[in-house]
Amino acid sequence: MSKPDGYIEIRFGPRWKYISPARIFIQNFIAIAISDQAKADAIAMAASELLENAVKYGASEDTHCIVQAFPETGLITASVTNQATEQGAKEVQALFKKIMAGDPLEAYIMQMRESATRADGKSQLGLARIRYETGANLKLEVTPEHRVTITIEVR
Repeated sequence: MSKPDGYIEIRFGPRWKYISPARIFIQNFIAIAISDQAKADAIAMAASELLENAVKYGASEDTHCIVQAFPETGLITASVTNQATEQGAKEVQALFKKIMAGDPLEAYIMQMRESATRADGKSQLGLARIRYETGANLKLEVTPEHRVTITIEVR
């Protein structure tokens, strides 16, 4: 992969109050890098969704987000990393596998149906929504120490 033309990196203790300003900041950065406003909005939504998940499911104070723009190829990447518990890491791996299997719309509909019947109050719609609404390629990396990184790639 070539070097990015620009990137931003955000680190914060996972707090809900930081999600909205982070989304606006990311959206403004992407809007400078690309001319497609709808695409910029979709990527900002996806990054915000990942940050919300990091706050909701994170097991430590360190959340890390990096957004990169590669104008020569039209690629935008957004990665969010946080510390999970062992159980949380296993759950995100299982959910990711389920969401990545098959058609994005079908996976999203399946998650919506499941969320309506879940007793624990977790919708688990975020990754399915990102995949369907952005058309992004999603990647998951989990380290042996349970650091979880989810990356979206949008062209």
